[in-house]
Amino acid sequence: MSPRRALAAVALVATGFAFSPPADALPLYAQRSGRTCGNCHVSPTWEDEAGWDNPDLPWRKCTMSCVGCHVDPAGGGLRTVSGRYYGQSTLSVVHTQERSYSDLGRELIGQTALYRLQRLVNKGPTKNADGRFIPSSWEEVQEGIGHGQRGGWSSGGRLAAQRMAWWDGRYGNLNADPVFQIGGDLRGAYWSGSGTAFPMQAEISAGFHPAHHVTAVVSAAARGQTTGQFATEPDAPLYPRRAFLMTHEWPMMAWAKAGIFQPSFGNYADDHTSPVRSLFELSTSSSDDTVAGVEVGMAPNYPFVAASVFQNDTSPIAGGQRDTGWGSAVHGGWRDLGWSVTGHGQLRQRGGEGRGDLLAGGVGVGFNPMYYVPQLPLTWLGELTLGQRTFGTERTGLGAAQSELALLLWNGVQVQVHHDVVVAELGSPVQVRHQLGGEISPLPGLTFEAAVRALQSPGADTGVDVFLTNHLWF
Repeated sequence: MSPRRALAAVALVATGFAFSPPADALPLYAQRSGRTCGNCHVSPTWEDEAGWDNPDLPWRKCTMSCVGCHVDPAGGGLRTVSGRYYGQSTLSVVHTQERSYSDLGRELIGQTALYRLQRLVNKGPTKNADGRFIPSSWEEVQEGIGHGQRGGWSSGGRLAAQRMAWWDGRYGNLNADPVFQIGGDLRGAYWSGSGTAFPMQAEISAGFHPAHHVTAVVSAAARGQTTGQFATEPDAPLYPRRAFLMTHEWPMMAWAKAGIFQPSFGNYADDHTSPVRSLFELSTSSSDDTVAGVEVGMAPNYPFVAASVFQNDTSPIAGGQRDTGWGSAVHGGWRDLGWSVTGHGQLRQRGGEGRGDLLAGGVGVGFNPMYYVPQLPLTWLGELTLGQRTFGTERTGLGAAQSELALLLWNGVQVQVHHDVVVAELGSPVQVRHQLGGEISPLPGLTFEAAVRALQSPGADTGVDVFLTNHLWF
């Protein structure tokens, strides 16, 4: 196949289908959550018929970007109070925080049974002397309304209220701005192709927030494979996927971080087999794709931008293969309530050594018709990324695309159609993976997924397999 035809095939499939990895595609939740504000926090009219004050744009914390749900603005790992609330109120069959009014007609279990189950696993928010616990404005926060929520075992300590911090009382009984917190993501998997069960992901994160505008984050992740080049000693089983110091809580949801991280680039999918990540040095299965540098950005509603400059080599700290040179990445666009259009670019220079120089760029799109028509509970995401890798004077092109179409049947139950397309090297066959799957989340922090996948690869082995996973998070 000619280079032109190969790239055309990638673009055609990317625009004609929806495809994505088997693990939870976190941007899917961000795109879907725009249908109502009550997905991310308590309804603003629950205690105040007039609702909450709508602050000027620089002071708004509402955003459709990753920083709304994750402490790391690039996504993944430790969750903010908004992300924890979303997981406990929206993503499961049984909710432990107030469910958004828009979802009350989409329940798998009756309201009476739901209420009884909810009372078994969670208690209501702490109320003030006058019975109020939801602040409607910054002035009410300063008066103490909403203060003193218990949170949970995974977080503790609290700072005095600050205008751009998360506020107690708007997230049920959760501690909105803890001094320290821990979180984890654990996945087990079964693949019929090998007939084996194995750990797919094991990651523990910790955050320390000693003062406003300052947070330190560390995530220790299990290494998916040993890729070190040292024959005398294998790599440690754990590596720091994140280890950075961040300043944040600034107007326009602005932030800056320095340390070890993965740069913001494309839709963040936590499946290490996703071609749009693994092909462009963004795998989550080893330390080789982490970098050490500085990243800055902002994400008001609803544009966002993030830019980074970094050294490729983190092996002295994280282990893995030695890597030379430097790189930079940029990611930006517009994430609206019902749609999103984003662009991303990346450059890695190695002087022709190791994995070679990489130049890549792409676009991502999302559409949530559920925001416009509640009776149409569909969400679609797509991404196309093309690149070029250089070894000395030798250059080769590569490309990957992913897309996902999800149908929300009930709260906590959905079916998905995925397609993955990859051209690992121009001139090589175009590989396509089709997937039909579903997931159920009976309780917050617990998800079971099943998928039937069919691989089409001209000139190579093809077939159908079954992939099962379970996800535990806190």
